[in-house]
Amino acid sequence: MIRVVTNYKEIYDILNYYSKDLEPIRAGRIDLEEMAKKFTAFGTVIELEENAERVGFAAFYHNDRKLRRAFLSMIVVLPEYQGRGCGSRLLAETEHECIEDGMKILAVEVRTDNRRAIKFYEERGFEVINALSDIKVILEKELK
Repeated sequence: MIRVVTNYKEIYDILNYYSKDLEPIRAGRIDLEEMAKKFTAFGTVIELEENAERVGFAAFYHNDRKLRRAFLSMIVVLPEYQGRGCGSRLLAETEHECIEDGMKILAVEVRTDNRRAIKFYEERGFEVINALSDIKVILEKELK
């Protein structure tokens, strides 16, 4: 089951629950409260559950009305559920939500050393459009 989460308390709870699997949070580079506030105000968070177990979530922004470009901030799937199509389900729901809201492009930023993530997105129709540096790339997909 995928559910859309809209209130601050639930979004904070989701980020906190999965924080052990989010390296930027573990490293202290991201403040959970600030991130939860930002997602509550400007983004959308969806969470995937299977058999009443939390599996993963996606967080994205689809508020660029001028360019009709959405931005996927993160997809997180617990290690024990990886390789089972959970990330694909979260991405598909993200795309659906963005299309329903009139977005035409979905973008994501990925570290260049995260070959697994880059391959995941490329296999689902994303293309590298910009190398921000030797550290990060932007991938985009036209939404249909």
